[in-house]
Amino acid sequence: MQFFLIGFFFLTAILYASVGFGGGSTYNALLILSGADHRIIPLVALACNIIVVSGNTVRYARAGLLRTRALAPAMILSVPLAWVGGRIPINELVFSGLLGGVLLVTGLLMLLQPRNPSTAPAPLPPLSPLWLMPFGAGTGLLAGLVGIGGGIFLAPILYVMRWGDAQQIAAAC
Repeated sequence: MQFFLIGFFFLTAILYASVGFGGGSTYNALLILSGADHRIIPLVALACNIIVVSGNTVRYARAGLLRTRALAPAMILSVPLAWVGGRIPINELVFSGLLGGVLLVTGLLMLLQPRNPSTAPAPLPPLSPLWLMPFGAGTGLLAGLVGIGGGIFLAPILYVMRWGDAQQIAAAC
């Protein structure tokens, strides 16, 4: 079973890296299906996610798509709150329910968006950086609780806000 798990982790890393994400949600699912202890799942998933996302970050930065200055307000609170979330002990039922619920909501947000960029509304006027702080705080806390990089939560928010094009959002997340 462990051999297959390693192979699925590798495949997940390749597929998610190809679109700019890390694969934390799939690592969580694979670990849950393998019967891993729910207390180590966030640690393993987040560690794998960080490895994959690090490569993406370098790639997007070299391409000039990473807008770190525009993301700074979100990162200021997301990083410490991800650490706090990771330190909060939660039982298996809460972990599974929280993970499933937030992934369902983020998936629905992405599905409900227009597919054709020409029919999508124009980008919103620039918002005050303070608007990104609560989103960063929330996504950071959720990321720490369930062991997924916050990008999967932040992407739909940035997309709904029309913060940037698909590549800029992927680079941000």
